[in-house]
This record gives sequence, structure tokens and C-alpha cells, in this order.
Amino acid sequence: MMRLPRRLALLPILAAAVLAGLAGAGQAQESAAADPALEPRVTMELTPETTLVGQPIVLRIKVLAPTWLPQPPVFPAMDIPNVIVRLPERASGAISEKIDGETWSGVSRAYRLYPMIEGEISLPAQTVTVTYADPDTVQPVIYEASLDPVRFTATVPEAAAALDPMILASGFALEQEIAAPDGAMGQGDAASRVVTATITGTSPLFIPELIPPLGSEALRAYPKDPVLAENEERGTLSGSRTETVSYVAQYGGSVELPEIALDWFNIETGKVETAVLEATALVVDAPGPPVDPLVTTRQAVALAAALVLVLLVLAAIRIYLLPPLRRLRARRAAIWAASEPQAARQVRRAIGQHDLGATHSALKTWSDRCPGAAAPGLEAALAAIGARTYRGTGGGDGGWAELSAAFQAERDRRLARNRAGSTPLPPLNPG
Repeated sequence: MMRLPRRLALLPILAAAVLAGLAGAGQAQESAAADPALEPRVTMELTPETTLVGQPIVLRIKVLAPTWLPQPPVFPAMDIPNVIVRLPERASGAISEKIDGETWSGVSRAYRLYPMIEGEISLPAQTVTVTYADPDTVQPVIYEASLDPVRFTATVPEAAAALDPMILASGFALEQEIAAPDGAMGQGDAASRVVTATITGTSPLFIPELIPPLGSEALRAYPKDPVLAENEERGTLSGSRTETVSYVAQYGGSVELPEIALDWFNIETGKVETAVLEATALVVDAPGPPVDPLVTTRQAVALAAALVLVLLVLAAIRIYLLPPLRRLRARRAAIWAASEPQAARQVRRAIGQHDLGATHSALKTWSDRCPGAAAPGLEAALAAIGARTYRGTGGGDGGWAELSAAFQAERDRRLARNRAGSTPLPPLNPG
């Protein structure tokens, strides 16, 4: 009989062992599923349920298994809007408890949550993944534990309700360091202002912008990015914010680095306090800033171009538009002077002035422009005025009113006949 090599002979044994292991794992999972009392226990505890804005609230998650944990549990990241989540030193640690007379072991993790706004804050449902050893087969089993949503409330003391920004801490202080040349600064000289705010009892993320902008052109400001440092000691969070601004002298004058004052609420004393940094003056010995001209070069060029354009337009009007307008006006004036209405106007003027000679001349001109046989009434009125004038027997207005009425009647008659297109007949008894 042919003998197999030793390695090949071991193959059936290894295959049987693997099958046995898989069967054992399946039995362990079935065993765990069949007995919920032996499943890991995951609990969550929130203390306290109400805190101040910026002050921590502790969320503790405990994982216990009837055996041991071959791998660390996978805890949730706790990414919560408007909440700063921190895991302090020794946030996770081994624990054990007696359950039904048996010692269960596991891990506990404590999160510190710092609410940044006032009001009720909700934590969504979370999942913890636990890998533990099956009590019967000691094979690793993966268990998914679901945590219910939780809520807590962040409040603001009445005394701190008007604070903006909202700084609630057990300690807060401001420090500054100003580096500048002795005496007045020359053009191009540099100075710097370093302001550091330290806070105790909460995160430095609550510290606002510290150095306000300058309101002067004498110094040009070059701010650096703020530096935040956070540390935790025995569960108490603290830190600092440091801002640095460099100033370069440009123009002469006195510049004041403004005062910095921040109100904050002391949670230990229950009172609002103020941290203040005094203003500092810097003097620049240099020429003053350039004075902007009343009219810039670009504006002067634009005004000159507009003036030239206006002159060209006026010249074009004078050359090309005014002569035709004058000719048109003269033509219209000539037409008016040779018109019947103008002649009638001259007749009325002569009658109004009681000038018999001018009246005869105006009547002749008018008669030429408004042809027609003279009515007896007009001739009789003229003759009556003539007789009174030469005999010296005129009384009242001397018959001028009758002449004016006779002329108006004669004019209306001729205009009516001319509009009708009739040709006036020559007088029956000429001379």
C-alpha cells in the first residue's frame, strides 16, 4: 500500500478542525441568539440633565459582557450641532459589575458635552458595536447595540442674559504685549500688539475676536491667524486665544490702539465681570497722507472732453441749424406782414389812435389783401369823421366807434364771401 507524505496526511485532520470550528461558531451565535440574557448590556447615562451654556454635561456609555471583549467596542463619534464634544484623559476604562450573581466585565466611556447655545439639545440615536466571547464556545461574536435619543437643556443665568458674546466661565483674563520703537515711529517702522485671553472652566472656542480694526490710515495692520490652545485637567476644560497684529507706519499722526473690554459671567460668584485692556497711543513722525484733489486726472479729462463736445454741438447748431431757423422766421414774419390779419390789425390800431390819415392808408392796404366792394356803411363812417374833423364839429368820440363797428362788419362780410369762393362785383357807380 502506498504511503502519503506526512503533510498530506494531516489535511483531513485540519479540514475536520476547521469544520468543527465553524460549527462551533455557528452554535455560539445560535446560543447567543437563543439566550438574550447572555447578550452584552449597553447603557447610557446623562448627568446632569440641565447645564449652563459652555459648561460640561457628562454622557457615560457602559458596555458589559458575560465573558470578555476580544476587541474594544466601537463607540459613536458624537458629532452634535452646536455642541463641543471632548474626550478627556482616561475617558475610557475597564469596569465590572455583578449581574445575577455573575461578574460581568466591560468598558465605560465618558464624553463631556459643552453646549454652545441656549435651549433644548437633542442627541440622535447612536449605535455601539460590541465584540465579545461566546460563553459556551469562547468564539468572538459581534453584537450591535442601539442607544435611544436623549435630550438635555442648556440655560443662561438671568444676570448673563444680556452678554454678547456669551462667556460663562470660572475664570477669564486678558493680557497684552505691545512692542514699538522708543519715541515716535518713522515711516516704515513696525510695531506689534499681542493680546492673549485665558479662560478656565470651558473651551477657548467661546472667546470672540479680540483686537478691533484701526480707524486710521497712519498705520497699516497685518493680522496673523489667531492661535487657540485647549487643555483639560481633572475634567476641567480651559485654554487660551492669542491674537497678533503687526502695524507698519505709513503717514504722520497719532494713532490709538483701541481699548479692549469683554464682559463675562463668573459661574463661581454668579456675577458679571469685565476684563479690560487699556488703549495705547502710537505717534508716527512722517509726512501726512496725500490729499485727494478736488478733481482727479480722469475726471479732468472727462470734463474737458465733455466741454469740447458741448462746444462742437454749439458750433454745429450755429452753422447748420441757426441760419435755416432765421430764414424760416424771416419767411414767416414776411408772410405775417403781408397777411390780411396783419392789415386788419393796422386798421384797428389807426382807428384806436383816431388818426384819419393812417386809417385811410391802413384801409387801402387791407382792401388790397381782402378784395371786395366797399360797403356804404364804411364809406359813410369815414365821411362823417372827415366832415367833423374839417368842420370842427366833432363831439364825443367823433364817430370813431361807428367806424370801428363798420370796419368789423365789412371785414366779416368780405371774409365770408372769400371763403365761399364768390368773386366780388365791381362798383356800379365808380368814381
